[in-house]
Amino acid sequence: MSHLPPAGAGLGLHPLDVYRRSMLHGHYQTPEGRHDVLASDIDIIRPATELHEAGVRFKKSATDSLHDIRFRRGVLSTPAMSVDDATECTLLNMMAFERLHAGAGNDVTAYVFFMDNILRTAKDVALLDSTGIIQNAIGSDEAVAALFHGVSRDAVIEPENALLAVHRRANAHCRRPWNVWRASVARTTYFRSPTSVVTFVAASIVVLMIVVQTIFTVVSFYKG
Repeated sequence: MSHLPPAGAGLGLHPLDVYRRSMLHGHYQTPEGRHDVLASDIDIIRPATELHEAGVRFKKSATDSLHDIRFRRGVLSTPAMSVDDATECTLLNMMAFERLHAGAGNDVTAYVFFMDNILRTAKDVALLDSTGIIQNAIGSDEAVAALFHGVSRDAVIEPENALLAVHRRANAHCRRPWNVWRASVARTTYFRSPTSVVTFVAASIVVLMIVVQTIFTVVSFYKG
């Protein structure tokens, strides 16, 4: 039985490999180190609209490399992706290439899995379209979300893929009550309506209750 040659060094195996590598120049931004991507720590990123509600801002990366995805200080940077009639076939072929060639890595598959999770609905697509990250050339926003969902259906992610660190950092931001409260206040736009005032008061009460509960827990611990 013949073995496929490794992919990842030297010249491309064929045009698909050359095109795939052109999308993967540079290195992942993972300053926290290898421990960031352990399989036991997998924490799937939330949809774009939920991230936005927690104060996450979206920014188009400076390059078109799929390695240029990072989460830093509440900003998720992602390369622009033009979604057209050829996108589905292209992604599926590159994912199949990664599965079949030893050493090719899992980068395109990880990217598709990442995009499927942040583009759960048409609203998520519309949000990223407004920032220039998604360039919709196939019609409806629903079609874009369905495309990524279909392509990633049987995706297998390597446990040490660097994008998992981005998943976790974004979710960690969303779990901090201060970030959610601050985003809620920002959306009220200086209390332009009665509803905005109610939202602000409700958010403030939640934060206050969390602080009081934390203090009570600490005091009870030391008294016990």
